[in-house]
Amino acid sequence: MLGVSESHFWDSTPKELEPYRKMDEMRQERKDYEMWMMGQYVLSAVQTAVSGVLAGKKSKAKYVEQPIMQTIKEEKKPNPQADFTKFCAWAVVFNENFKPSKGQGE
Repeated sequence: MLGVSESHFWDSTPKELEPYRKMDEMRQERKDYEMWMMGQYVLSAVQTAVSGVLAGKKSKAKYVEQPIMQTIKEEKKPNPQADFTKFCAWAVVFNENFKPSKGQGE
């Protein structure tokens, strides 16, 4: 059950078994997450199929093009050019707020 032998289980205290319980809990959480991810792929497939049947060639639904985890990793990659562009846009708006309006200080 917890990845511990029966003899070790009966010869141990609850405190000694705590790491095994935590490991089992982590294993259950991982399995739950994997099943959820599988559901995401099935959902994408069903949406694509149903949309293709109902909308035909006009369907915009597409099955995921790459693994979901790969997409998430790519989104997390730093993009210095995009960050610089966002900063420049922010700086323009920020500086506009400090320009004196007409009739003041000119």
